[in-house]
Order: sequence, then C-alpha cells, then structure tokens
Amino acid sequence: MKIKKTASIILIILLNINKPLFCSDFQILKTSSSQIDIIKHNKIITVTAYSPEIIRITIKKDKSQTTNPFSVIQSPKGLFNTIDDRGKVLILNTEKLKISINKNPFLIKFYTSDGKLINSDFQPLGTIFQGEKTTCTKSLFKDEKFIGLGEKTGPLNRRGRTYTNWNTDHYAYSVNSDPLYSSIPFFIGIHDSLVYGIFLDNTSRTKFDFGASTDNKFYSFSTDKGAMDYYFFGSQSVADIIKNYTWLTGTMEMVPKWILGYQQCRWSYYPDSEVLRIAKTFREKNIPADVIYLDIHYMDGYKIFTWDKKRFPDPSKMISELNKIGFHVITIVDPGIKIDAGYNAYNEGVQNKYFLTYHDSSFYTGSVWPGRCHFPDFTDNKVRTWWGSKFSALIKPGVEGFW
Repeated sequence: MKIKKTASIILIILLNINKPLFCSDFQILKTSSSQIDIIKHNKIITVTAYSPEIIRITIKKDKSQTTNPFSVIQSPKGLFNTIDDRGKVLILNTEKLKISINKNPFLIKFYTSDGKLINSDFQPLGTIFQGEKTTCTKSLFKDEKFIGLGEKTGPLNRRGRTYTNWNTDHYAYSVNSDPLYSSIPFFIGIHDSLVYGIFLDNTSRTKFDFGASTDNKFYSFSTDKGAMDYYFFGSQSVADIIKNYTWLTGTMEMVPKWILGYQQCRWSYYPDSEVLRIAKTFREKNIPADVIYLDIHYMDGYKIFTWDKKRFPDPSKMISELNKIGFHVITIVDPGIKIDAGYNAYNEGVQNKYFLTYHDSSFYTGSVWPGRCHFPDFTDNKVRTWWGSKFSALIKPGVEGFW
C-alpha cells in the first residue's frame, strides 16, 4: 500500500509540554492493509484495524514492554482503505472511521466516516509515561456521559467519579466502596448523539478518572505497569458497541433456563439438614426459587474440591433431594490451594509445578480462607486443564454451577 502526501496546508496550534513523548521525530516503520507501526522518540505505536469499527491503539515506551495475550480471541480483520500522510497529520481511513494522528504533539482523534468528532486525546497531554505508570488523557465533551466498568458502585453515569480496577474481596462493602470483586475495564462514552466504547487491555492495577478532578476538561485511564493498550469501538449505537466488544473478547456459553430464575444465597447454609430445611420452606410458602448456594462451609477446612464429612456426609443424597423439589446447587470455588501435605490438590500442584512462583522459582504464598495457600498459574494451559479436571469432585455428586 502506498502512502500519499497531499499538498494541502493544515494550520495547527500545538502546545508542547512533554518533550520526551512529543518531540518532533515521527517515523513510520511499516504499513499493511490492517496495521501501521510508528516510532515517536523511541516510543513504539501500533494502530491496528480489527474491523472497520474496532481500532486497537498500542503505545509502548520501549521494546521491553509487553501486552496481554489472553483477553482478545480475534485476529485483525479490518482494512485501512487509505493511509494519507499530510505532513503534520497522518490520516487512516476504514470503511466506518477516520483516525487522525497529530505528529507533534502526538495525539489521536477518532471521527465518523462523515467527519464527526467522536473522541480525541486531550491536547497537550495525550499519553503520558511517568516511571512505570502510563496515562491516556481524553478530551471531555460538555454533555458527555459514561456508562460501564461492570461491577461498580455509584450511579449509572460514571462522570465526575474515579474507579480502580484491582480485584478485591471486599466484605460488607458500602454504596461508595471501590474496588470490588471483579475488573471489567470497558466503558461507553455518549455525547452529541454520538457513542463510542473503549476497552483497556492491561492486567495491572488500572484507574479510570471520568473528569473527577480536571475542571471538566479531560478524563483519563491509566495503568500501573505495562503498555497503554486499548481498543476503540466506533459503532454508532450502544447495542452495536456491546456486540463488537463481545465479538472481540468472547461470549459465555448459553446458560440453562433455570439459571435465570430466583436464587437463594447467603454466607453459608450448613449442615445439609439446614440446606434442605430452607429449600423445603421455600416450597411450603410458595416462594419461587430455582437455585440454592453453598458457601465456604461445605468444604473440609475450606480446602477447595473437598466436602466436610460431618456437615455434608452424603452430598449426592442431599443434592438429589434438592433436585426433586426443583432446586439446583451452586458452590463457591476459591483458587487458593491450602498448604497441606495431606491434601491431594496441593500435592499435585507442587509435584507438577502448577503454582505461581516468585522470581527465584519458589511458590508464591498468600493467606485466604484455608490459611496459607499457593495459587494456580492459570496462564499455563496445562494448569487450566488440571484445574478443570478437579471439578469432578463437585460435579459427580450433582453440583451444576460454580461461583
């Protein structure tokens, strides 16, 4: 693909306050139909079209920085119809979007194919590197609203608030607590009858500041470590953005009908007689319910993939009785494997080196419900296969779901 230069003159007033990132050098390393690689003062920038409406932006401060290989299940299938080098600005066009890249300072803007500005880096900050931390700043539109981030407290519109993604077992959290149990670094911006989505793909601690402390000028998302790596979704409806996000990252299997029913859960029902009493009371009082949960007290000493033989001497019989009156059983599953030489899962993990390690190859240790624990290295396919096989201790008696 040829890169053409136009003779048009573009007047741009630029304020340069961060010379390490925004100095004048700008080199296009290579281009293909779906990707362009750029060097900007030793920073490595890659712009990739995953589809006409999904653009990946990766900015690395040097070659040592890596990106997360686990979140995205698709490969690039988009196409840059034109790559137009206009001197001070590089213009990339897909069938649905126009991406404008200012060379100095380095700023990225996203437009609809008919020229409406959807989203823009905030001038003059753009993307900033501070030690290992990386922050991407974006201009705030006057009426802009933000939705998303999954399991978070606060109002539907996230504007004016900050949120941290760092999975935390936050017992008895309040209406303003953050962070919580899960991290979903995906949000949707809405302004001027336009919408867009951003998925920040980074496994370190991340922070989202939706204009909480910027005098309504810009918002930002940042990573404690690693590259700035995000996907921009330019579809012009919330439904289509979510459709494209799930296309990119995958969807869950279709759930059985009963999982959509009422479910009864609290911090532990035990022993088995108490579980049955509660389920039968629901039926006697004609209260609809399809699921009852077992929390950590069904386990032997809180050791995953075990049953407490005193509290639950015959889990198969208990679950069979629950099934007869229309209840399905879901159990909690924690990934901490208790350090216990008499514990089968622990012995297998140690013998096969399935656990996370420190740099010196010793097993990482932390404390959860069973006490001192090691943790499976789920980045290893062998470990994932082993972990899946251990669920037979719960599936065989009749457990049908896990949380």
